[in-house]
Amino acid sequence: MRSLGAALFLLVCASPVTIARADGGLAPAKDTDGTAPATATDPGPVSAPPLRDPSKGPFFHAGQIGVSARLALGMRGTATYHDTDYCGSTSTDTNTGNAPVCLTRAPLALEVEMAYGVSRKVDLLLEMKVGLESDFGSTATTSDGPHTISLSPGLRYFFAEGRTSKLFTTAQAVFDFSGYKDAAGTARGTDFGVRNLNGFWLDFHRAYGFYIFAGETLSIARWLDLELEVGLGVQVRYP
Repeated sequence: MRSLGAALFLLVCASPVTIARADGGLAPAKDTDGTAPATATDPGPVSAPPLRDPSKGPFFHAGQIGVSARLALGMRGTATYHDTDYCGSTSTDTNTGNAPVCLTRAPLALEVEMAYGVSRKVDLLLEMKVGLESDFGSTATTSDGPHTISLSPGLRYFFAEGRTSKLFTTAQAVFDFSGYKDAAGTARGTDFGVRNLNGFWLDFHRAYGFYIFAGETLSIARWLDLELEVGLGVQVRYP
């Protein structure tokens, strides 16, 4: 009997130790090195989600200064207020020989724009337009037409944004300082009006983007003039 009791004592000492918990359950048995074994419900270490690569968009212009250049081609319709005004076309139906309404090609122009992103969707902008070709002269027999020059401050609004693409529209005022003259050689002064561009924008990087656009400009001081144009542009931004 004594040898049987000794054998049972050795068997108990060699088995894993189970400790009763205060709530009546049993604490898990410990490994031989004194640590509790992992249970099936242990989630293990949790890894942090990968950070988005800022070089892959989406790209917004808030807080950035942008410089843009674009080329535009277009057509325009001009209705004069007086039959003595020449707007680029002649007619045999008037006493002066000047057409009351002219449909002509707008001169090729370079447009340079400064912009600042005031928010994710809105840019504050100032555009300067310079004609690369001279326009019509003061009469049908003269070729002293000016190169157009105008300033157009306003806002650009982005919508339908994707990772690298978006649509945009602008609302701008126009101040036209082109040196048009009447038949007597007198300057016609500054014209003014409104302008709108609508287009598709692609930003392949935070620092630059490309866009195509269609726009219209309406001016009313010298004559009633509506210009429709299409073009493409590129913009660089900092920081």
